[in-house]
Amino acid sequence: MDRPKRSNVFMAASLKTENDTSDVQLVRIRDISAGGAKVQGPMLDVGTQIILTRGRFTIPARVVWCGDAQFGVAFDKPINVDEVMKATGPEKAPDKPVYASALTSDYPGQAKASSHGTVRPPDRRAVFGLRVTG
Repeated sequence: MDRPKRSNVFMAASLKTENDTSDVQLVRIRDISAGGAKVQGPMLDVGTQIILTRGRFTIPARVVWCGDAQFGVAFDKPINVDEVMKATGPEKAPDKPVYASALTSDYPGQAKASSHGTVRPPDRRAVFGLRVTG
């Protein structure tokens, strides 16, 4: 039997284990075919039943192999790869947690460069809404 054609991709998706009561985890699909995918995300045990979600598609699958920060899944039923690839992924990618924007945004405690190239010390009055003394 021929192996289904795989497409190398870099798509965000949501993952939930079938028996998990915790929050949905964000993952990246690294390659995909009608019958399965290679996923970058949390380490799961072989045999774990999962549900991948991308846009309107909910794809039940089972973990079939585990590697270094990646694992392979076999879909319960064949999927239409083109349709899943066109679907919109989750809002936040796993490499960019929600709090990262606060760490890199222009908040009051961040040092700023002046117009003539010197760096002013940070504003010590408030950092993330907290009063700083010193």
